[in-house]
This record gives sequence, C-alpha cells and structure tokens, in this order.
Amino acid sequence: MFGKFIKSKGVTVAFLVMLIYSFSVFAIYFTGYKPLPSHVTDLPIALVNQDKQSNKLNSQLKQSLSSFKTVHETGNLKQAVNDLQSRKNYLVVDIPKGFSSNVQNNKNAKLKFYINEANQVSVVSGMNTVATKIGNAVNNKVQLEKGKVALTKVTMQQIQAAPAAVQVQQAPIAQAKVNSLYNKIGNSVSTDIHRINKVDTGMNHSMAPFFISLATYLAAMIGTVVLYGVYAKFAREIGRFKSFALLEIVFTALAIIGGAFVATILICITKNGASNWLGIWLTQGLEIMGAYNINLILVLLLGQSGMVLNIFITIIQVVAGAGMIPVELMGNFFKISHNFSPVYYSVMSNFDLLNANNAPSNLAWSALLLIIGYIIVNSIIVTFRKKQPMLHFENLA
Repeated sequence: MFGKFIKSKGVTVAFLVMLIYSFSVFAIYFTGYKPLPSHVTDLPIALVNQDKQSNKLNSQLKQSLSSFKTVHETGNLKQAVNDLQSRKNYLVVDIPKGFSSNVQNNKNAKLKFYINEANQVSVVSGMNTVATKIGNAVNNKVQLEKGKVALTKVTMQQIQAAPAAVQVQQAPIAQAKVNSLYNKIGNSVSTDIHRINKVDTGMNHSMAPFFISLATYLAAMIGTVVLYGVYAKFAREIGRFKSFALLEIVFTALAIIGGAFVATILICITKNGASNWLGIWLTQGLEIMGAYNINLILVLLLGQSGMVLNIFITIIQVVAGAGMIPVELMGNFFKISHNFSPVYYSVMSNFDLLNANNAPSNLAWSALLLIIGYIIVNSIIVTFRKKQPMLHFENLA
C-alpha cells in the first residue's frame, strides 16, 4: 500500500513542484536583486551651485560624483527638489549661497543634501551613504587647504621675528596661534541632509507601501481560484458570458469595499496618510481589480492548475513591483514586466500617498488602462473557451 501511495501522481507532482519552485524562485530573486547596492550609481542625481564663488568646489563635487551615470547640473534648487519628489532624480547636492565666503572667513559652511525618503529603503540608505561620504571628503579637502594657509602664515611670522632670543619667547605664542587656527579649521564644512517626505524610523514604515500592495495582491490571487469555481458553476446554468459579467461585477464590488477596508487599516496602523484616504482607497481598489483580472487569465485558460503559473507571476511582481529597488536599476526583463504589474502602480502611488502630499495621477490612469486590457483579454478567452476545466485532486492518486 505504501509503495502504491509513493508511486501516485500526486507525490510525483509534489516532487516536481519542489524542484521547479526551489530553483526558479531563487533564480528570480537572485537575478532581480543583483543590481544592489553596486548599481545605485545608475540613478540620476542633481548638482546645484548657488554660489558663484564656489566654482572650484563645484568641480571637486563633479569629480566625486563621476561614478554616477547621470548628474544634472543646475542653479535652480526649487526645480531640483521638485524633480526629486517626482523621481526624476534621487539626490540633490546643493552648494548654498555664501558657501565660499563662510569657508574663507572661518565660519561654518553647510554643504546641503536633499533626499526623498518616500522611496525604496535601499535607495534612501544608499543616498544617505553617498551624502555622508561626499560631505566628509569636502570637509577634509577644505581642512587641508586652510591648514596650509595657517601654517604658512605662522611660519612667515616666525621668519620675520628677530633676534633668536626673541624667537624663543615667541615660540609659545606661535604655537597658541596654530592651535587657535586649527580649532576653527576643525568645523570648516558640515553635512546638512534634508529629509524630504520624512518617513518614520523603522523598516516597517519604509516598507509599508510594498507590504500592503503585496498582501492585497495575494488575497486577490487566492480569491480568484475561489470565484472561478462560482463562475464555472453558473456558466453551465446561465451561460458563460452572463457568468463572466457577474464575475466582473463581483470583482468591482470587492475592489470598492476591499479598497476602503485596506486603506483604513493601512492608515490606522502606520498613522500616516489620513488626508489622502481617498487616494489610497482608489489605489488599492485599482490594484485589487487588476490583481483579480491578471490572475483570472491563466485560470480561465487552464482551470485551477493555472494557479501554478500565477504563483510565478506573483514572484516576478515582487521584484517588478519596485517595492525594494527602483525600475531604473532593474534588468531588462523586470523593466518590461513592471508595466504589466498591478503591484507596481500600487506601490509607487502608496510611497507618495503615505509619506507625501502628491501622487502622480498618471499612475492611476495607467493602472486603469491595464485593468481594461486584462478584461478585454479575459473576454476573448471566455469567447473561445466554451468549457471550463476543473481540477479534481483525487484523480492524482
């Protein structure tokens, strides 16, 4: 009996699933997250010079930022920060007015950096590291230059002093001057990092837009299988077109009600985005509608067994949804995949809605067009798929 059980189709299928999924899931994530952290320099950044006397520093910063593929140079800080919020750049390095004057007059000069925290945690962390390194490098450079000036000044004073006996008397004074000058040099340049769209401390807050979008998608994926059984039953009784129409109505109702529920839960847990409740509701509702319809495609074609492939699609969307890394850093496969991912539009909108006051409206329109496309595809399948395949697991024995 044991031998017969072992040789059954179900055991074979389970074995194959283990082999296939263990390899494919690892391969997808391993290749998908390969760009981090070495490819952070592929992201565009901006260099703003508001001080006409700091051309030398501007050149130094350009050299420090040479590893970045795209560095936008401008004198308009406001525009650079606006581009930062719309993700046209991911870091703004600003040389403020009077920077050179403050350095020359031994005043504290602040080199400013602007980082949009309504982004993937890997990007925010990477840009903070870049800002700190650049700030330290500039400070060290300024200290060296001012140190040379200080030592030269003291040396000249000593050379001009006479006679030798007087020099001995002046030595302690000269040393005191050096110490005084170096005390001023020690704080020549400070790094001033401005956190745009500040996110609360904790990875849970940074990852919240991704977590909620993935959770919503998984719920819809499981719901698709359940509702497919209802669709198949009613298709035999009232016809597949009427049954499909009723299924889409149910999807819409679930999107409206579920979107409102998810939006409320998200705001209550994170304690952010309350003023954007309607936007979050719309975002989650569109994702739910998109998730149901993208999962329905393979289920209509293959029955419940289509969920095997839907799991692969879900795994791909974990990367392509851009919850961990931005699209700019993805490989070509994931760059293409993100366009068809309901998770992507939800994640990117939630980054803005939870932590900022603006969400790009084009994301909502793009999500809506994607949903319409999926409904059209499903309508075509229903037209040609006259019988609904149903999987009976007992037949695998």
